[in-house]
This record gives sequence, C-alpha cells and structure tokens, in this order.
Amino acid sequence: MRYFVMEQIDNSIPRPPSDSLIRETESLSPFQNADYSARYALISERLKLLMEMYMPEYEFVPIEFMETASREQLVFWRFNPPLFTDCQAEYRNDGVVSRIALPDKSAPLVFTARSPKGGCSAVAHMSVAESILRRCILGLKLTKLD
Repeated sequence: MRYFVMEQIDNSIPRPPSDSLIRETESLSPFQNADYSARYALISERLKLLMEMYMPEYEFVPIEFMETASREQLVFWRFNPPLFTDCQAEYRNDGVVSRIALPDKSAPLVFTARSPKGGCSAVAHMSVAESILRRCILGLKLTKLD
C-alpha cells in the first residue's frame, strides 16, 4: 500500500487556551520543537508550505500564539484534511487507522479516515510522506498502512 498514517510523536504542544484565532500562552518554547499536533489539528508554517503543494485548494486557517510577557508571536495553521469515506479501514484500539483498502486510485493525496469510535486519522500518500521525511518535520511520525 502506498499510504501512511500521520501520528503525533508526543504532546509537546500544550492545549490552546481558547477558540480564538489569537491565543496567549506563557511560553512559546513548546511550540518551537513541533510541526504537527494531531490532538489540536495544528501544523507549523513549514508543514503548511509543504501541504499547499499537495492540497492547493485547501483553506488553511491561521492560529496565532502570543507569548504574554514578550508579546512574541508564532503562527500555526488549523489542518483537518477532507474526510474520505470510500475506503475500507481497520483501526487500532486507540482509534488510529492501521489498515486501509482503497477501491480505486481516486483517493486524495492527504485525507482523514474516521473510526467508528469517532477518532480521526490523517492519512498521506507516499509522495507526501517522502516530502515530509526530506524536510525533517518535528513531532510527526509516519506509519505505513497495509
């Protein structure tokens, strides 16, 4: 199979303080070493630039984090790939996709697979996964799907 599930390595990005587009935080240091947060559906500017090449029609929503003391700012982008339901998938106990069967070649290069328990997994084609690996994206692991 030529698809990989995008998984967050750790929870280094803290819970965003609010649902506004500008969020204050005590420190930006946890955000400096992460490009991907599956839990909060956020990606860094570096990963956004890559995803724009494969998803030119996708509209990214900026989420600005501002350090309360220094007023320094860092922008992340909301990233919820489109849901693709024309597939058969198996899921791990934690709701992450473990196996996927696509009926034809019409699947998008990046999409979301939703488990029956409500969990969502971002799935990327091998071409996207290779591009991610070449760019040393932090906080993201790619697991090959059968």
